[in-house]
Amino acid sequence: MAQAISHALVLPDADFTAWYRAADAYTKAFERVAVVRSPAGNDLNRFRDVSAVQAPGVWVNNDALAHIRRVYPMVVRVDVIRASTPAELASILQERVSRHDRYGAFRNDGHINDRFVIGWPSEARPARIVRPFDAPLPDNRKHEGMDVYAPAGTIIRCAAPGVVATVARQPTAVGYGQYVQISSVVGGQTYLVTYALLRDITVTTGQPVSEGDELGRSSQDQVKIVVQQPGKGLKGYLLPDVVDPVPLLYWLEMRLKTNSDGLRIREKPGTQFKALGLLKPYDRAEPLEPHGRTLLKLGVAGEWVKLRSPQAVEGFAAAEYLVADETDPTRALNLTGMNLDILHPLGRPEPARLKGLGWVRFAYNVSMGRGLTDLNAAYNLYAPHIERYRQAGLNVILVLSHQTYGEGAGYIWPNMTSAQWRDLTAKYADFARRIAGHYAGRGLVYQIWNEQDTPGMSDAAVPIPPADYGHLLSETIKAIRSADYRATIITGGHVGGPAKGSVYAKATLAAMPAGVRPDGIACHSYGRGPVGSKYSPFGAIDDDVDAYGKVLSGAKVWITEWGVLDFPNDPAAQVSDYAAGFVERLKRLYSGKVAAAVWYAWADGMHNGYGLVNALDHPKEPLFSRFLRL
Repeated sequence: MAQAISHALVLPDADFTAWYRAADAYTKAFERVAVVRSPAGNDLNRFRDVSAVQAPGVWVNNDALAHIRRVYPMVVRVDVIRASTPAELASILQERVSRHDRYGAFRNDGHINDRFVIGWPSEARPARIVRPFDAPLPDNRKHEGMDVYAPAGTIIRCAAPGVVATVARQPTAVGYGQYVQISSVVGGQTYLVTYALLRDITVTTGQPVSEGDELGRSSQDQVKIVVQQPGKGLKGYLLPDVVDPVPLLYWLEMRLKTNSDGLRIREKPGTQFKALGLLKPYDRAEPLEPHGRTLLKLGVAGEWVKLRSPQAVEGFAAAEYLVADETDPTRALNLTGMNLDILHPLGRPEPARLKGLGWVRFAYNVSMGRGLTDLNAAYNLYAPHIERYRQAGLNVILVLSHQTYGEGAGYIWPNMTSAQWRDLTAKYADFARRIAGHYAGRGLVYQIWNEQDTPGMSDAAVPIPPADYGHLLSETIKAIRSADYRATIITGGHVGGPAKGSVYAKATLAAMPAGVRPDGIACHSYGRGPVGSKYSPFGAIDDDVDAYGKVLSGAKVWITEWGVLDFPNDPAAQVSDYAAGFVERLKRLYSGKVAAAVWYAWADGMHNGYGLVNALDHPKEPLFSRFLRL
């Protein structure tokens, strides 16, 4: 997934409309540019990068850089645009647009000022600082770095771009075990960042590295990060010229969630102050304090963190009940996706043919209809396809159903008792844990079972009573999280519609332990879509989104199957209008409330779905091209 962009363009307040028009081409050319009307009353700390128009009378002493560095310490990049009139601004920005250069780096005239920051290096969650800088050590010296949580085997990633200066694969006198040291130069100043207590190091001396590149894995329960600033750092530590890494932390993706059933947001730090709102278990709140300071507070009794909830409530929450997490993983992905079938001759198209989509979804079939249980064989089959779709920028949803474990294992589905479902759950959850272990860190989405509320039974769907499904779902969530804490886990797709389906989903949650929940509720929305369409006989898609959206507060709805069934000979133009109306309605009415809408299916002959390609693998126009543009 591409790194998120956090960028504000600050325009003068006086004659704002003219300045805004001058920036029109620029804001259309570069995605996610937030226009801010002068800095007065606006917190620029929310943005990593700020392009500041330095017109007369806007900034204190007419010095945007000094003003921002003094008042907004969390801003990383300050891009000063010296323009006295809207016409002058339009000319400068047009040149950037023509060069595809967001910050005008081609000028190289000192208008860009960056400060050195480090991202979060450990993939282990919840993220936390185990030992801060200057903490006392057993040998009566002060800690020269910070230790971050990273159980043995955790992937450790580069926290700041640079060049690998040292790779130590054998322990040395400093007691760092295996380590990597990376040199970075920002604003003419060199910084050395050491990542200690590693194993399985993947980089070599002299290699350029970018933020997020894998460096190796942790060898203990934490990794040590030491930052040196030659010629300007502190003395009296194990290494010379060290600086405290904590104030340098800038984790753009960091969000806060509560590990309680609900956490009050208060007007000021302290339980005696007015409650302004409630942070729910599936909310992701934005920290309003420096990221390093926030991470030091998390989990500590008596500390409070300033934050902003998804409902735009700003206030303070007790740090004891907060943990650090990432932004919602669906934030930057396209809404549309495609159901594939790796076992079908046409069901594994080249990724280039799917350009424009955000998702692919397919069953993880271990059984192969014969009760097979060889997870290594399944991995060898599916892993290459998963990787090539991921490398193309597509997010992958794996369906773990009875075909993953259960089929051919001696269970007679129509006669299953609660005891038999629990027997199956233990084995199924273990399979899910082992599968998640194979793909840990790859950002996969796991859908648990398929059409569990179906009134009948088919090759792809086996019904489960909601209480038994609640047990299976909770045990599987715990199993997957033990292997990959960052995995996204959603329910199987409900087929009962907004009434029966949502009732089933609520009964499932009622049967689960309070502290265990999926990340989203999924549904299969056949027969719904734009009002008045031949393919929407059951009504608008609104009904599904509204009903399932209320089941799990704060979580998105996942439409993991929709499309046209049993009309193989209908004109592609007619189906195209339906598909476009479906997606456009979601985008217009439910922006941010639906994670994915995954069409069924890619090719004719994949069960009874209407394919984007026919049985000869030829695109069915205009549906094919139009769908990929949605």
